[in-house]
Amino acid sequence: MLAVILILADILALWAGFFLAYYIKLFFHIGYQFSLEFYMTKHYWLPFLIIILFAFQRIYTSRLSFFEESYRIVRIVTFALLPILAFAMIYNVYAISRYMLGAMWLWSVTAIPLMKRTLKRWIFSRGWFIKEVDVLTNSRDPSLLLKMVRNNKYLGYVIRKITSEVKSLPGGEAVMVYRYDLSPVEMAHLFRNYRTVKFVFGEVDIPLLNSDVENIFTVPISFLVAHNNLRSASRLMTKRIFDLVFSLIVLFITWPLFIVIALLIKLDSRGPVFYVQVRAGKNGKPIKILKFRTMYLDAEERLKTLLKENSKARQEWEKYRKLKKDPRITRIGRILRKFSLDELPQFINVLKGDMSVVGPRPYQMDEVEKMGDYREIILSVNPGITGLWQIAGRSDLTFEEKLKIESWYVLNWNLWMDMFIIARTIPAVLSGKGAY
Repeated sequence: MLAVILILADILALWAGFFLAYYIKLFFHIGYQFSLEFYMTKHYWLPFLIIILFAFQRIYTSRLSFFEESYRIVRIVTFALLPILAFAMIYNVYAISRYMLGAMWLWSVTAIPLMKRTLKRWIFSRGWFIKEVDVLTNSRDPSLLLKMVRNNKYLGYVIRKITSEVKSLPGGEAVMVYRYDLSPVEMAHLFRNYRTVKFVFGEVDIPLLNSDVENIFTVPISFLVAHNNLRSASRLMTKRIFDLVFSLIVLFITWPLFIVIALLIKLDSRGPVFYVQVRAGKNGKPIKILKFRTMYLDAEERLKTLLKENSKARQEWEKYRKLKKDPRITRIGRILRKFSLDELPQFINVLKGDMSVVGPRPYQMDEVEKMGDYREIILSVNPGITGLWQIAGRSDLTFEEKLKIESWYVLNWNLWMDMFIIARTIPAVLSGKGAY
């Protein structure tokens, strides 16, 4: 029933986009002008094609996260409509409007995911179509999985039972399996009693985000193939082009803010406007990153004195490498740090090639030795202005948690993830949560 509601909602939304695109074309006199009847006759198949493509990607039958669902929508609509657009342009097929194709693509990859997000959250918030799931785990800590299920309202899950014994599972719609030592008998029990069996991989070293399953049908063997995007020259070039274009746009928009911040810093405390700090760049090479100064000139002396005299502050520093009540930070510096405005000059570092817009945080040189086994993975790429650490909790994360998150990012990187992180960074920064 939920699938039917979602399909009907998408049909209505797509036709709304169709009519909106037509009247925008009519109002702004874009291209050749034809009647609405002409477009209805020649392009009636477009919304239905998109619905079929969504169904092909299991948009209506699977409980997917907003990130995964949006990724599938963008991918399938782009790869389906681009050949049609290319055909219409090459052979000058006037019956296929390039404008309508482009407008429906833009509507499908932007408005449709947002409307689906609103509709699903509204439905699930009322307790409709909630799916009960059981969790099978053993020695693994399921807290991360349980937190995800509770917080991700888009999935519409509620946990019914948590157990380590397969035989005690009651059976039903779905089960999440967070253990990898199942016997053939236990596996058979799961598939006999559940319609859907989801195997959970949390904090594993296998990069699953860019993986494919390859099957060998003549023998019972399958390959899980992990693609290392950061070793692909074409993808690295794409990331670099994206970094350059995005940084130039940000610097062009925010240059008046640079002037205002510089004046406030000079009025607040003595010292230079900018602060140059040496951090670990790609392969551990020292790089000089540029930030607005947020600390007093005698910052290190203030820190040493505090850590020497205050044991609680010393423990907090050793755990997080940051302090919530840092005596080194100026008044204007606290505001700049709260909203990450002190990092705006780092877009200049991106233009120089020392940093990326998205990546691991730039670690201090004395932190490199403390990174342990994560060092080689994290330092294999340029550090970023923002990253998963920024949207996952910022300064509230422990040093170890940051290392785990950032190594996962490096192993699973793709451009879609960067765009998702940037989109999530904006509300995270505006809220100021976890920043100090």
